Amino acid sequence: MKPTILLLPMVSLFMGGCGETVEKPAETVEKLGDYTALGTEPGWLVEVKDDQIVHTTQSGENEFTLPVSRMKKTATGWEIKGFSDRHNITLTVTSEKACNDGMSDREYADTVRVAVSEGGYLDGCGGDIISGSEAP
Repeated sequence: MKPTILLLPMVSLFMGGCGETVEKPAETVEKLGDYTALGTEPGWLVEVKDDQIVHTTQSGENEFTLPVSRMKKTATGWEIKGFSDRHNITLTVTSEKACNDGMSDREYADTVRVAVSEGGYLDGCGGDIISGSEAP
């Protein structure tokens, strides 16, 4: 009889939680927001705005606009990807690693690498201008 008495309180504890649903905390998705990256030799510009990635070049070749397919915060910055049946692009941002564009006296907050279809890898700068012309 004693074992039954000891089990009854334990059974009621387990059954008390039955039928209750546990709500998962809402998943927060971080977004980079509007972002501009640029490079020289050859001249190029990538703008991320309104869930679109716009790739333009000084030569006017291999220009395109793609929807952002993936935006992920990484340990060192951000990775933004876009692709279609014709083009693809990956923008890798290394945050807080200052960068000079090599053609002006401007220094930018981030270092950027872009992998673009039919264009290989492009290295450049992005984010806020932290020194030089147009710096705050």
